[in-house]
Amino acid sequence: MTSIISICNLALASIGKDSINALSEPTVEARACNRFFAPARDALLQAYPWRFAGRTRSLAEIVNDRPGEWAYAYDRPVDCLAIRGIRSALDVTGETSVGGVFSGGASTAGGHAYDAEGGVIYCNISPAYLNFTERLTDPTKYTPLFVDALSWHLAVRLAMPLTRDPQVRADAFQLANSTQALAQTADANEGWDGTDDQDGLTGGRANG
Repeated sequence: MTSIISICNLALASIGKDSINALSEPTVEARACNRFFAPARDALLQAYPWRFAGRTRSLAEIVNDRPGEWAYAYDRPVDCLAIRGIRSALDVTGETSVGGVFSGGASTAGGHAYDAEGGVIYCNISPAYLNFTERLTDPTKYTPLFVDALSWHLAVRLAMPLTRDPQVRADAFQLANSTQALAQTADANEGWDGTDDQDGLTGGRANG
């Protein structure tokens, strides 16, 4: 089963360092992993709208300090790493898929216009549902290719503190980018765009 320690040990092995049994160990490897794992994880999660880290949640309305611009203000969830879009109740109940990928600032793909500033999200609908990338801390929920990419991104951060070798870091950086690209492609291929499938069927997924 994938764990934080197993990901750390993949990263350590990739730069030629000894494995660890716990982040609390009194070793330089454990201290470095304890320092860099969470930042590497959050950065990779935020960098792309991974399907396994996507969530849709109703927002809690708060006092609107920009009433001349937006009709409503909502509290941004503390575990929201990246906003994918704002949905209405009608969207969430089935008129529009909530699994799409959205960009901020304007209505796209059935989403609604919004703005985000500090810990506040502004929009013109109520109730509002946030589609977002969660700070997913459970590594058992990660896909195998994401784990591979994360281990290499962690290796990049560990390379200089543990090896002092710029070439080791450069090699890890190259592999981090390539494994991330593979993971993103695989994640994108999990979606269905509504076009005809290989059997010539229209409007549905193929079975099996």
